[in-house]
Amino acid sequence: MNLSCLLCYQASPTPVCQWCESDLFFFNEEIHGNNLLEFGPVGRHVTHRHYHSLSILGLYTWPMSSLIHQFKFMHSLVAGKMLSQWFVDKKQHCTFSVPDLLLPVPISAWRLAKRHYNQAGVMADFIGKGLGIPCLHQWAIRTGSSTQHQLSKSQRKKNAEHAFALTQYAIDALVPSRNDEFIVAIVDDVVTTGVTVDVLSKLLLKHFPKVKIQVWAMTFTPPPKSTLYQTA
Repeated sequence: MNLSCLLCYQASPTPVCQWCESDLFFFNEEIHGNNLLEFGPVGRHVTHRHYHSLSILGLYTWPMSSLIHQFKFMHSLVAGKMLSQWFVDKKQHCTFSVPDLLLPVPISAWRLAKRHYNQAGVMADFIGKGLGIPCLHQWAIRTGSSTQHQLSKSQRKKNAEHAFALTQYAIDALVPSRNDEFIVAIVDDVVTTGVTVDVLSKLLLKHFPKVKIQVWAMTFTPPPKSTLYQTA
């Protein structure tokens, strides 16, 4: 079977060839820390009042953005699996607590009908299988159909505050009635302002105040003039 690289389109035995992979920027625990909320170029630009840590694979800049685009809009599950595998490889070396449950960010029913899959859900399944963590899909619903990517930060916040709701008895059966710490990770493909994951975290904490919340994302969109563009 002849395979070609998803980025340079040259013959490759893997979905992304070794040369293109070597050109990609990945956040590194030794350089950037294991919680990017404490890394200024990221932490200063994302809303994070209700979740406790943030782990991101790379930047939403080319060529990583091309893989996200292929996965979300061109039905390339191979691109999604590649991103997820890189994230698994990264997390296997991580030093902070592994969550008990993965929670993919929901998409609207309209978008699900059009796309036929939730990209965050597919990634959460791949990652959960790789790390041995269960994934719960029907924990929350998106009540509106509008998207966030074309909105300003203030508009995103206003939109997101009314865009989500927990499903009835969301994770009640999975959160043990005990004093031991229970950790969940909200999974998404792109974090830009952090508003969406922060609103979802707020909803979770309202019902489960003792739960510790991590956010796992494939990419972060740097703000204009960010120093991160110099590293990508």
